[in-house]
Amino acid sequence: MAENVRTVQTTVDDSNVKTSLFEKISYGMGDVACNVVFALTSGLVTYFYTNVMSISAALIGTIMLVSRLFDGLSDVAIGLIMDKVHSKHGRGRAWVLWMTVPYAVTAVALFCLPANATEAVQAIYIFITYNLCTTVVYTALNLPYAAMAPLMTRNEDDLAKINVFRMFMSPIGNMIVSAMTLPIINRMGGTQSAWIKITLIYSVVAMGMLLWCFFGTKERVNTQAARKAETLPISARLGALFRNKYFVMILLSTLFLAIYQTVNGTCATWYSQYILGNNEYYGVLNLAENIPQIIVIMLLPPFIQKFGKRNLVLAGAVLTLAAQISLAFVPANLTYAVVVAAIRGIGKAPLFGCVFTMMADVVNYGHWKTGIRVQALVFSAATVGQKFGGGITGWAIGKLMDASGFTGLAEEIPSAVAMTEYLYIWGSALAWVVIVVLMLMYHLDKEYDGIISDMESKGQLKQAS
Repeated sequence: MAENVRTVQTTVDDSNVKTSLFEKISYGMGDVACNVVFALTSGLVTYFYTNVMSISAALIGTIMLVSRLFDGLSDVAIGLIMDKVHSKHGRGRAWVLWMTVPYAVTAVALFCLPANATEAVQAIYIFITYNLCTTVVYTALNLPYAAMAPLMTRNEDDLAKINVFRMFMSPIGNMIVSAMTLPIINRMGGTQSAWIKITLIYSVVAMGMLLWCFFGTKERVNTQAARKAETLPISARLGALFRNKYFVMILLSTLFLAIYQTVNGTCATWYSQYILGNNEYYGVLNLAENIPQIIVIMLLPPFIQKFGKRNLVLAGAVLTLAAQISLAFVPANLTYAVVVAAIRGIGKAPLFGCVFTMMADVVNYGHWKTGIRVQALVFSAATVGQKFGGGITGWAIGKLMDASGFTGLAEEIPSAVAMTEYLYIWGSALAWVVIVVLMLMYHLDKEYDGIISDMESKGQLKQAS
């Protein structure tokens, strides 16, 4: 085993080295594991707090907002720490190993809320455990994991395939948790104890997948330009980041994608219960959305080469938007809701399949534009948009639901049901309108070949090796 570990730790510098199929699958396993907690924290935990533990939706929304603001700042902090911490296991892989156990423990802790405590004690407990899980541990795991792909290979085609594998496998964890959790818990009595037990099972399985990711991958790339950037002041690196117009577009795209995911993840449970008539339909909708997404992501590579990343993302965003708006005409029909979810899955697939490769393109653009290569910071700051978007949206949902008279009971008043329907349909549609506009402004695909040629002539790509 020691010999194998040394092999994994070896760093080489060969642009022709490509990752094996097993290594791509191993890398994808990391995101399957990450999505277990993401599925719990993006939707189900809110349902648990409001409908199982009878906590105010407005209080949960406020805690989520403050937590997500901290969470966004933690992304930048972890990105800066990554630039400074050098481990024998690599820059990203090491964090996957270090965070495996804390990831499982903090996920379970989310659901161990003291049932008979005062509201103030419960609020403090939720704030502490939610931030330990998402702000600290999940960020310290998921951000370095996301930055691993460009450290595994310098081959652009291979990098695209790695990210396609990642995003193909990514929804599997979310899909399983979303589809299975409520039906299993309902059959276990729907109690807090049932939530704790099922989360414990998920967490143990996720730990195994994270270890698979760690032992099955290898970092090969350690760029001279990135090492040089590490010595610069934070202000210089952040300045280079925000002079990169395409980074700002990706940042905003991830922010509004997070708005969609938060609205969809949080409101879909209520929508299933109060509009469609059964909370277990949440799993049906999730499967209907994620299965087509997984299939389309796997089919993306030849279409990326033919049409370009931006064009595919734009077409998918338009399709998703159109499907979501159409749901307003038949909101209570389960069959049509499933069809719309499937179309959303198809439309989302290009963005999910291309976004991390687009970030890698943005890194090269920023290096060409400013002369400063801030690779880890690009990946970390981009997720700030996701965290802030999710936090603000969660807070707004809580406030709006509370204002509507929502109580979390089996039968809700008409105003709360109407608000659920409005948020689920139009909140999601708004997010995709903005993504469409951003993609209309994104032209890096057209400029990229010229930028790479110019970087080669200036020797900048030699620095990136």
